[in-house]
Amino acid sequence: MEGITDACFRSLVLDLGHAGGACTEFVRLTTGPVSVAALRRALGPPHPSIPTGLQVMAPGPEFVAATAHRAALAGAAWVDLNFGCPVPRVFDRCAGSALLARPEALGAIVAAAASGTDLPVSAKVRAGIGDASLLDEVLHAAAEGGAAMVSLHARLRVDSYETAARWEWIARAAELLHSRHPGVALVGNGGIDRAADARRMAAATGCDGVMVGRAAFADPWIFREVRGGPSASEGEARAFALRYLDRVTGGEGGRRGVGRAKQLARHFRAGGLFEGREGERGRLLREAGAEEIRAWFAGAARPSPAAA
Repeated sequence: MEGITDACFRSLVLDLGHAGGACTEFVRLTTGPVSVAALRRALGPPHPSIPTGLQVMAPGPEFVAATAHRAALAGAAWVDLNFGCPVPRVFDRCAGSALLARPEALGAIVAAAASGTDLPVSAKVRAGIGDASLLDEVLHAAAEGGAAMVSLHARLRVDSYETAARWEWIARAAELLHSRHPGVALVGNGGIDRAADARRMAAATGCDGVMVGRAAFADPWIFREVRGGPSASEGEARAFALRYLDRVTGGEGGRRGVGRAKQLARHFRAGGLFEGREGERGRLLREAGAEEIRAWFAGAARPSPAAA
C-alpha cells in the first residue's frame, strides 16, 4: 500500500475510531539504521487508543535490531517486517517477497528484530513466489524467529491483484500456527472488498484477525461496518474526502496534490457518491488541477444521475 496508506490518509482513517490497528508504509533499510525522527514521520500523528505498527523491509538482519529499538523510541506499538512486497525493484534486491524463497534468512531477520526491542514483532508474508510449496517453512521460520503475529496475503508474488485470493492458504496457515505455535496470531489478508468479506474470511479460515488494504482506501468506513455499524452517509463521505484533499493540496489549488486527488477520485466509493455517476468519475480523472476535484466532492454543480 505504498503511496496510498501514508501517514496523512492513515491518520484520517484512525480519526474515525473504528479500525483495530494500523501499520505504516514500509521503511526500507539500506546502509544503516533508520533514525528516530524518520520513524516518527512514518508513524504520523499518534492515536493512543489505536495501535500503529512500524513496518520495516530489509534484505538481511543488518541494522534491523537497531531500527527495531528506535521504533520503540519513536512510539510504534509493534514492529512489522515486510516479506510480501512483489515490486520488481524490491524483489531484485533480495528484499520483500524475495525472502519467501529463503525461510532461514527470513527467520534470521525476525529474530534480529525481536532481539532489538521488547515490542511485539510481526511478519507480513505472501503464500509464496511462484507456488505455495514453502509456505509451511516460512510460517515456522517466522514463529521460531520470535514473531507474535503473522499476516498472510493469500496470493503469490507472481499474482496480480485481480487474481482471486486463495483463502484455503489462510486456513492452512491458521491450522499450522494454532497447532504448532500456539500464541502466534494469524491475520488473513487478500480478497476483502466489503465488510461482509471480512466476516466470511474469519468464519471460513479460522484466522485471528483480518487485514484490510485497498478496500479501506475505497471506503474508510469498512471498519465500522465490520463491527456492525452503518455504512458511510453521503455527508460523512464528502467531509472525509475534503479533509484528505485539503491535506494533500495544502489548501491550495493548481497542480499541488493533483495525483493524490485523482487517486482518491479513482477509487473512492464511500457514501455512494459515484453510484450512477461513473461518467463523473472519468471526468474528474481528466481534470488538470485539484481544485475541480475538490469542488465536486464539496457538492458544487453536482449533476443528476440521469445527466451522468
